[in-house]
Amino acid sequence: MLLEKIESLLNDQVQHEFEAGNWYLAMSSWAEVNGFHGTANFFLEQSKEEQFHAMKIFHYINDRDGHAVAPAIAKPDSEFDSIRNLFERGLELEQENTRKIDNLVEAAKEAKDNATHQFLQWYVDEQVEEEDLFRTILDKLNILGEKGPGLYMLDQELGQRQGDLPENGNGEETE
Repeated sequence: MLLEKIESLLNDQVQHEFEAGNWYLAMSSWAEVNGFHGTANFFLEQSKEEQFHAMKIFHYINDRDGHAVAPAIAKPDSEFDSIRNLFERGLELEQENTRKIDNLVEAAKEAKDNATHQFLQWYVDEQVEEEDLFRTILDKLNILGEKGPGLYMLDQELGQRQGDLPENGNGEETE
């Protein structure tokens, strides 16, 4: 059974994951409208991943005899200044997510909730990967610039991203 404080923090994380997913969906739309179809695909896949993360926590709350709550989702911006701006905002979202996960881990440790602490370790590892992904893309933008063939090549590379989510889609890992 989850402590009320842990349940509340986990429900907050569900909301944050869905909000990040909505930001990525808005970024995908902006990229597509502006002719960056590979980047649009990248952010669409990123949105799906955030939704998966939210649902994984949602199910965990209920599995632990808590009550997962469907969150209100704030509307993200729909206009961006540049490709760089998309990835800078993406990195900010991931850094914020890392802070929230770290706070959850600390709360689980304080509460001696070993199951939640263990559950969150997957998210800790995931955040290392997510932040590194965005930093790497920003590094490439620094090298290639934001115009010309380099940007075209990066957009093509980003379009190769394929979702790596479980097939069942309910927020649970498949065997």
